[in-house]
Amino acid sequence: MAKLNDTIVAPATSIATQAIALIRISGDDAFVIINNLLKKKILTQKGVFVRKLYENNNLVDEVVLTTFVNPQSFTGENVVEIACHGGILNTNRIIRLILNLGARMAMKGEFSQRSFLNGKIDLIQAEGINDLIHATNDLALKVGIDNMSGINNKAIVELKANLIDIISRIQVSIDYPDYDDIEGSSVEDLIKLLTLIEQQVTKLLVRSKMANKSVEGIKTAIVGQTNVGKSSILNTLLNEDKAIVTDIPGTTRDIVEGQISLGNVTLNLVDTAGIRQTDDVVESLGIKKSKDLINKADLVIFVMTKNNLDSPENVEILKLLKNKSHILTVNKNELLTKEEIKLIVSKYPQAVFTSAINNEIDDLIFKIKEMYVNEEILASNELILININQIALIESVQEKIKQALQAIQNFMPIDIVNVDLYEAWNYLNELIGEQYDEEIIDNIFRKYCLGK
Repeated sequence: MAKLNDTIVAPATSIATQAIALIRISGDDAFVIINNLLKKKILTQKGVFVRKLYENNNLVDEVVLTTFVNPQSFTGENVVEIACHGGILNTNRIIRLILNLGARMAMKGEFSQRSFLNGKIDLIQAEGINDLIHATNDLALKVGIDNMSGINNKAIVELKANLIDIISRIQVSIDYPDYDDIEGSSVEDLIKLLTLIEQQVTKLLVRSKMANKSVEGIKTAIVGQTNVGKSSILNTLLNEDKAIVTDIPGTTRDIVEGQISLGNVTLNLVDTAGIRQTDDVVESLGIKKSKDLINKADLVIFVMTKNNLDSPENVEILKLLKNKSHILTVNKNELLTKEEIKLIVSKYPQAVFTSAINNEIDDLIFKIKEMYVNEEILASNELILININQIALIESVQEKIKQALQAIQNFMPIDIVNVDLYEAWNYLNELIGEQYDEEIIDNIFRKYCLGK
């Protein structure tokens, strides 16, 4: 871990040709360093100042300085933010001057890391900042904002308080066995209390796993026979020409990928090679990949046309999709009569109809949202965790509480029960960062962008 008493600097905006660039300095010497570049000094106080920066009496730039004094800053340290004129040369020149005056370049996420280490934010808030920065859909934005602000984090604090209360009751009964009438310490009471906690943890886990799937992206394979319009559907969803579209069967010989945000759900789309009988070696490999992807995908968009509804290849695909989340999509509906549509619906009532060539895929998008956009989660004001490591910690909490419940119900020694409960409590501490390994904390914050 880098020294926390260093004064650090980094661009908070990308270094590019732009109107304004923001440079952030944090540390004990932030005011000393900036004053070395000013003729009209600033006091160590919170404020906004317009100043000219100089290097050896040569004007460098006219800037706006926003200053914060510890501990009333994001990092809990003295902070100076410099809004200078953008431009690669100008921004780098100012950073170089600051480095020459004793600061060092910040590492990725180091400002947020200092905020955490100085007690300004907990680890859930820190992860919320990163989730907000890297959000790919509206749900991720909501979770990032909520967790960054800390408005729902009290749920973990309450869980910890309830758990330590039970641990304390059990510990008293261990230390003072003669007092067997302590209120709330009977086997029935402990089972009731732990069951309530286990239900809270399970609800948090269910919400979080559902949200994580929508945020990280539903692995979606577009499959079907050749020349049914799979690539056209991919391109229409992505609103770009990602795949090569022709009337020649077998054009897509390998896997083509893309990502799309549908409001509150993200799809990781994969357009696969058409499934058909072929002697072409390369195409055969693509078809094998397609069948493998059906097994690995979370969702399969199975594309058909009126010409191949009951073909042997489609029958084979339907067998593969029997226990898989899928959407039957009848493409090229511009070629269908009303009678043909009725006939298809009678046989495949769950089918949706599209015309990718005419950009008509609204029914498909509606079906996807219907399957994966959970209105309860969107309206929820309860804590949701979308980071896979946070979810893993909650799973560990759940496992330990279940083990403790099982131990009590099996009349195991009460001190054995407390071992599991202590471990669950420690996992909650790790979740919010009240106990941590320095190397793990370093790794968490290195996922951030520079200057945050």
